[in-house]
Amino acid sequence: MAKNSTYKITKIEAQKRPGRYNVYLNDEYAFPISEEAMIKYRIFKGTILTKQNIADLKYSDSIYKLIGKAVNFISYRTRTEKEIKDKLGELTEDQTVIEKVLDHLQKMHLIDDENYANTYTEQIAAGQNKGPMAIKQYLMKKGISEDIIITAIDNYYSDSKIQENATKVAQQQFDHYNRYPYNKRIEKVKLSMVRKGFSFSDIDNALVEIDDQVDNQLQDELLVKEGNKLLKRYQNEDDFKKTQKLKQALFRKGFSFDDIDEFLEGITK
Repeated sequence: MAKNSTYKITKIEAQKRPGRYNVYLNDEYAFPISEEAMIKYRIFKGTILTKQNIADLKYSDSIYKLIGKAVNFISYRTRTEKEIKDKLGELTEDQTVIEKVLDHLQKMHLIDDENYANTYTEQIAAGQNKGPMAIKQYLMKKGISEDIIITAIDNYYSDSKIQENATKVAQQQFDHYNRYPYNKRIEKVKLSMVRKGFSFSDIDNALVEIDDQVDNQLQDELLVKEGNKLLKRYQNEDDFKKTQKLKQALFRKGFSFDDIDEFLEGITK
């Protein structure tokens, strides 16, 4: 092509894909184009294009293609800016193009990290089974800034709601571990709640509120069962070492010293 050559659009043909068209210059197929680019650049049959015009159209079309793919990606569920940027990075290495696509999506209000954080926080608070630390960890993995996360938690997960949820989870977990000695039961409740995103102070406050009454008969049965197993293990030790090892092992399993002493008194009578 000569540097200053011009080309006339002689035909614009719709593709099978909606919103996509084939452009013919001087009666020969030249390039595809999106409907958005056609509107933006006022492309129609009879338009005269320069070589630079054609380059601009192709570049613009590449951006609109990516916008279409990004919109499709978003259509399945709401995405954060980082998720969309990572997806675009799989499709092109041109960071300028990626930034243009992101800017376009933001103007269309298809990217809104603040709204994403608010909505997610509301859902978790209503779901009642996770604490604020779980929210923070999840949203940070999604690339949302810490400031936005903290604001979302402050606005949509009140201290009273956190305490309500923490107490509910603590009670559920305490009831779930009913086959364990009391102290081990409490330990497992704490570990479970930490994994669910509650702070140590929230956990301690929740444990004060739960019904932690135990089945004393069941606790005695557990102690006897574990104690007899350990007696067999340490049967060859002298009495002093046997007693010390039994106490240490049973304490690690979650039994109180008072209950352990009572069990030991029972087996020595």
